[in-house]
Amino acid sequence: MPEVQPQDERTRRVDPRADVHLQARISTVSPQTDPSTGQVYFRASDETCENISRKGAFVVTFEPIREGQQLLIEIDLPSGEEVSSLGRVCWSRAKLPSEADPRRPGFGVEFLRGSRKNYHLFERYVEQVIRATGEAT
Repeated sequence: MPEVQPQDERTRRVDPRADVHLQARISTVSPQTDPSTGQVYFRASDETCENISRKGAFVVTFEPIREGQQLLIEIDLPSGEEVSSLGRVCWSRAKLPSEADPRRPGFGVEFLRGSRKNYHLFERYVEQVIRATGEAT
């Protein structure tokens, strides 16, 4: 996906989002430190994207990655194709849903860069889902 400059709160959600259920692999690019042991590690996990746009995605996980962390995200499309991008965690939510706040734990990732082929494939998929459902969030 082409390089995208970070956006402020007023412009972050210009693109429509589509509700989906896509498998994704997440790998951190820089090391993290385990708070209980002090050990340095790189995280790699299988997660689920629950909504997407041309410029980002919401990843559901009970172990969110801290805000600002760069990562590689590889998303499996229903066609069997995979798209990948370098991304940046824009926000992170670790708390469990409640009646007062039903939002699920996870993090928002902004796509920073990847191949043009990946970007166009992903953009077509997002547009197709939005057209098929007739709604965007």
